[in-house]
Amino acid sequence: MPLPRRTFLRHTVLAAPALIGLRASVRAQAAREGKLGVALCGLGGFSKQSIAPELPSAKNVFFAGAITGDAAKGRAWAQQYGFPEKNIWSYDTMARIADTKDIAIVHVVTPNSLHATHTIAAAKAGKHVMVEKPMATNSAQCEQMIAAAKSAGVRLGVSYRLHWEPHHVQAAGQLAGGAVGNVANGSYEFSWGYAGALADPERRKTIKQWLLDPKLTGGGALFDTGVYPIQAACMMTGRVPVAARGFASTRHKEIFPAGVEETMSFELTFADGFQALCRASYSGNFHQCTTYGPKGVVEILPGLPAGSVFGQSSNGKPNPKRLVVNRKEIATEDTLQLGAMLDAFAQAITTGAPFKADGAMGLRDVRIMEAVYASVAQGGKSVSIRT
Repeated sequence: MPLPRRTFLRHTVLAAPALIGLRASVRAQAAREGKLGVALCGLGGFSKQSIAPELPSAKNVFFAGAITGDAAKGRAWAQQYGFPEKNIWSYDTMARIADTKDIAIVHVVTPNSLHATHTIAAAKAGKHVMVEKPMATNSAQCEQMIAAAKSAGVRLGVSYRLHWEPHHVQAAGQLAGGAVGNVANGSYEFSWGYAGALADPERRKTIKQWLLDPKLTGGGALFDTGVYPIQAACMMTGRVPVAARGFASTRHKEIFPAGVEETMSFELTFADGFQALCRASYSGNFHQCTTYGPKGVVEILPGLPAGSVFGQSSNGKPNPKRLVVNRKEIATEDTLQLGAMLDAFAQAITTGAPFKADGAMGLRDVRIMEAVYASVAQGGKSVSIRT
């Protein structure tokens, strides 16, 4: 029999929240159709400030789970980002991720020395892996990671986000197109004021302490930001260096322990004579990406009024940059770099296409850094880079 009008309305009102929740769930499911689920392995500052806020903007991936040493934090993130609590694992139980079909990619965002362990575990669980830079603390670990991914039949990428950042992409294109002629040399630097932050008791609480532990980092400023000058030299020229010279120094020995250099200046030389002068330092904030040739210069500069040459987008907002070619600024859009990179990785997985920043590139860069450190140990002597 038809319900009385008053009874019908009462039941409808009581059911409304459930119906709304169901509709929200259906909308969320529809929004994820065709996307690959990503689990973040490590919920530290970089995941919080840069990766997680960008995942909602991605077209090909969605935030599907977390691997963390803090179960309470994992539950809080599940509530905030809308993934189920069943998709939370500890580092000791991450092998169980193999049983979860809605996780396709594990993004490893733990300290450097743990990259190999967590990458290999994810690969053995049958998941594709994106690993933060540097790929590992030595080339032997990189080789093990590549072998594990190959054995498991999964893709391995390194988080070199600037390969999808429009200013860097266009700068490399301008140089390849002959904007400055045959490139002759370049200056590349990524330095930041870690030393000053550590000296301030309040700021010290907010920055990564594990960078002071050489067992976790693999080195000092070179292993932290030195990867960016290396990447810039290779990306801007489309070439790979054959030899390196390194010069390390530490002014604040009361802050930086042995094995964590405060500044690393290094020279990369290429087979055709191109010379890249590079620096990574904790002594002050300075970024440079400048490539010279006989016809002029291509520069990537910080955006105005604020921005960073190499800095990542943060809190869901792009990091402004400028591209200047032979003193003329080229209008270029800013973008959410990590979302764009993960979209490209998912597309490569889905289509089988090559991925620009693969494990081989990560291994290449670690071998370059090993040559720099070998040079330092030999008093600045030029050291051939292993291929």
